[in-house]
Amino acid sequence: MNNSIINNYLKNQKILYAAAVAASLVYCIAMTSMGITKFYSVLQGGENYHDFPTHGVSLIRVIINGSYLIATVTYIIWLIQKKPTSSSFLDICKYATPFLALALIAYPYSSDIYLYLHYGVMSLHKINPYLNSSNSFVSNLSPFLHWLQTCTYGPVSLFFFALSALAVPISPLLAVYLFKIICVLVHTLNAYLIWRLLTNSQNRNLITIAYLVNPMLLHEQIANAHLDVLVANTLIILIGCIYYQRYVFGILAIWVGFLVKTLPIIWLPLVFAFLCKQRRWRDLAASVLISLLIVAVIAYRFKPTVSAWIGVLSPATAEATARSFHHAIHFLFINFLPTVSVEARENILSLFKYFAYLSWIVYYAGTLIKSYFRKNDSEINLVSDIGWTTLTLLLCATPWLMSWYPSILLPIAALSINSPHFVLTSLIFSLSPTIILGTGSGTTMISLVTIFVSVFLPTAWLIFGRRGALF
Repeated sequence: MNNSIINNYLKNQKILYAAAVAASLVYCIAMTSMGITKFYSVLQGGENYHDFPTHGVSLIRVIINGSYLIATVTYIIWLIQKKPTSSSFLDICKYATPFLALALIAYPYSSDIYLYLHYGVMSLHKINPYLNSSNSFVSNLSPFLHWLQTCTYGPVSLFFFALSALAVPISPLLAVYLFKIICVLVHTLNAYLIWRLLTNSQNRNLITIAYLVNPMLLHEQIANAHLDVLVANTLIILIGCIYYQRYVFGILAIWVGFLVKTLPIIWLPLVFAFLCKQRRWRDLAASVLISLLIVAVIAYRFKPTVSAWIGVLSPATAEATARSFHHAIHFLFINFLPTVSVEARENILSLFKYFAYLSWIVYYAGTLIKSYFRKNDSEINLVSDIGWTTLTLLLCATPWLMSWYPSILLPIAALSINSPHFVLTSLIFSLSPTIILGTGSGTTMISLVTIFVSVFLPTAWLIFGRRGALF
């Protein structure tokens, strides 16, 4: 009887694996054919469209979204059925190799990669992208740009942009794949760090495999080459430093993360408050000194003006909405209350935006106060606070919510101890936005469904799912 159960289990695992590989192969072929076709079309003067050739339903969109959805469903079934195993990290990598390879080959449909490389070319030409907007300089990537603004990413990101941009004179396609190689290597490193940090966990291998082949991470951080993979790396290092009480290195990891992308700066007060609570005065003094030194170097070398610092807030998307509760209000006005004036609509949206930000600030302040006065405070609680404050910011207070933003929650979920509700909420929040691929900033019925799966679905689980959050 036991042999029969084991055989059936192994058979089911092989079927799921084969289905996932097949879906990933279709996805890879469709993504690459669409991306390469668009690349040469734009060079010849064709439309530089966002994401997909049409904003509605098209064959290529159905194929890409359908194959991705099949891969996601098989992943969820596999995650539910998979049993913990004992294996080396090399064995885990062998298991994940087909998915990593297909994600690497798949050509990005996101235009962000071109902006990355364009900033890199500017840097190679000794032009400061923090002081000069992307449209002030012409490169081979210029026809592909959508965002005509100064660089919103940090100097660490700029280093990798410039490194990949070295290949632009040979071919922009080569530069794209060079950056994607960096992404897949960092993603694999992230999984290895998680595996090392989970040495004492019985679910060590399961969690590592789940992270390595997560469809959302493969799609957003490798296939579309978003630099959140670098932020994830600094976050994993931060959590490791917290667990091993290497707090100064943890602060340094936060600053490196900030030098990739703005988000990690919100973790700094939480760690400072924890150090004060633990009376780690030497670590606190060293952390403050390092922080001041880093700010001074950035201001002198990269961002000598106030406008350059404001650029980290991405002013180009300040009034934009997508996939969020903010966009739901925008959708409501456009489709059901068209008689409301544009001025009134913008005022209401602005009021809601500031209310959402203020609510999150109050929640964040409450978290800080609670952590300081909490009895028996621990490193586990600090990691949990980092997770919940990040999740609530993205879910409730981010007007321009892109589908890859929640990916930063998955490293925290993988390394969270005794936080099943956060783990499941993060998993749902990370997987649900990519159910419908695309920007999600339109006003069609597809956009309505996108809003629902992106924020309403994970919010429902956040509120009502605690009782079911059991492992």
